[in-house]
Amino acid sequence: MATPRKNPSTDTSGLSDEGRFFEIQQELAAKRRGPYHLTADIAIQPLTRRQARRLRETDDEEEQLAILLGDHYEAVEDLYADRPLDEWVAFQNDLYAHFYGEGAAELPGGSSGS
Repeated sequence: MATPRKNPSTDTSGLSDEGRFFEIQQELAAKRRGPYHLTADIAIQPLTRRQARRLRETDDEEEQLAILLGDHYEAVEDLYADRPLDEWVAFQNDLYAHFYGEGAAELPGGSSGS
C-alpha cells in the first residue's frame, strides 16, 4: 500500500495546539469521514475549503472533477476510461455518498455522473 502523503492544506505541524482552531479540529476529527479508498494506490481526500472555492468558480464538469480528485485525476480517468459507463456513474455516486451521505447525488446541484 502506498504511503499516504501529507496534505499541505491540512498540515498544521508547527502551529500551537492551543486555542479554538485546535479545539475545533479535535472535535471534528472523530466525526470526519476519512479518505475514499478507490484502490490501494488511490485515496481521494475529503474536500478542502480551497477546493470548494475553486469548484464554485467553474461550471465545467471536467474541471470540477479534476479539482475534486486532485492528484489522482489522471489515474482515476485512466482506470475508468475503457470501463462500462454504469461503473463510472456508480463510482461517482459512491464517492459523493462517502463524503456527503446517501442520496447526495440526487439533491439539487448534485452530480448525476458525467
